[in-house]
Amino acid sequence: MSKVFVSTAEVSAERHASHLVRELLKLKPDATVNVAGGDVLVQAGANLVVNMTGKAVMGFWEAVSHLSFYRWAENRILDTLAKDRHDALVLVDAASFHLHLAKKVHARWPELPIIFYIAPKLWAWKEWRIENLKRDITRTLCIFPFEVPFFQERGVDAVFVGNPTLDQIRTVDETGVTRLLGVDTVLRHSDPAHGVLAVFPGSRGSELKYHWPVMVDTIALLRRKFPGLKVAVGLAPGLQEDGLTKYGTMPDGVHYHTGDSQQLLKASSAVLAKSGTTTLEAALLGKPMAVCYAAHAASYYIARYFVKIPYVSLPNILAGRHLVREFIQHDATPENLYDEIARLLSDHRYYKRMRGKLKALRDTLGDEYASVRAAREVASYLP
Repeated sequence: MSKVFVSTAEVSAERHASHLVRELLKLKPDATVNVAGGDVLVQAGANLVVNMTGKAVMGFWEAVSHLSFYRWAENRILDTLAKDRHDALVLVDAASFHLHLAKKVHARWPELPIIFYIAPKLWAWKEWRIENLKRDITRTLCIFPFEVPFFQERGVDAVFVGNPTLDQIRTVDETGVTRLLGVDTVLRHSDPAHGVLAVFPGSRGSELKYHWPVMVDTIALLRRKFPGLKVAVGLAPGLQEDGLTKYGTMPDGVHYHTGDSQQLLKASSAVLAKSGTTTLEAALLGKPMAVCYAAHAASYYIARYFVKIPYVSLPNILAGRHLVREFIQHDATPENLYDEIARLLSDHRYYKRMRGKLKALRDTLGDEYASVRAAREVASYLP
C-alpha cells in the first residue's frame, strides 16, 4: 500500500492540492494520503496531520510573527515522516516554507522522492533558490509553459503539467449566483455598468488590512457614479462578513459572497482584486479588471529590492506585458482604482479590447488537466 504526504500552507494551494489528491486516489485507490492543510483536503480523502488553516501571511515582515508556528508545523511533518515510512512527499507552492522543509527531509531521507507542485516563481525573484531545487527536489511540476525552459536550462528536472486554475474554471456553474444577484446574463458584458463588480480584498489578515479600506472607498465612489452597478465582495474560505469589520467599514447594499469565488467571478462584469490567484482566474474567464497590491512598508521595499520582473499580477506576468492595470503600494488609492474601473464600465471599446486580450491569454495554457497529469507524475514514484 502506497503512502504519500502532501503539504500546503495557504488556501489556494490547498484547493489545488485537493484536486491532485482526488486524481491520485483514482490512480492508487489503496493509497494513504496524509496532509498539512485544512478541511478541503480532508474532503478530498486525505488524513489531516497538521492544520494550517488561517496561518498564511503575505510579505516578509508579516511572516516574522508566524515563525514559531511554521517551526512547529515543520517539526510535526518531520515527526510524521520519521514515525511512518512514506513513498513520496509532495510540496504545493509556498516556496519559503517548503524549500526549507525539503532541505531537512532530503538530508535525513535522501532516497525519498520529493515533488514540488506549482513551481516556485524563481523567475521573478530569489533565483539563488535554484540550487535548493537541484539538490533537494526530485521533480518540479510547472503550471506555466515558460517556466520549463527556465528551470531546465538551470539544471532542474521540470515538466509542464497544465494549469490548475484553468482546470477549475472549465466547469464553473454560476447559475445560482447570477440568480441571487439578479444578473442579466445577456447584458453582463455588453452593459457592464449595469452588471456586477466583483471585489476580492484577499484571504490573509495582512492583505485585508491594506486592501479593504482602499476598496471600501473605491466602492463608494463607483456607486455614486454608477447607481445601476451591483457590487459583490468575495470572502475567502473561513472569512465571514463580520471578519472585515476590524479592517474597515462595511458598505450598505453590498452582497458578501461566501461561496465559490469562481462562481462570483463568472457572474461578474468586471473585477477589482488584490494581486494573486484571483487575477489569473478572472483573466481566464475573460473578466476585465483592475489589480492592486499594498503591504507593510518594510515588506514592500524588501520585495521591490529582490523582484526581477516589472509586474505583480499573473495575467501580466504570463503575457509578458501589460494586459491589465496594476496599482501598487502608494498608487493603490481609491481615486486611481475608481478611474480605472469607471473607464472599464463606461468605455465599451476599452472593455471589449481587454476582454479579447484576456481570452487570447487563456489559449496559451493548452488543454492539459493539471491535476490529472500531476497525479500521474506523483504516482510514477509510488509502488
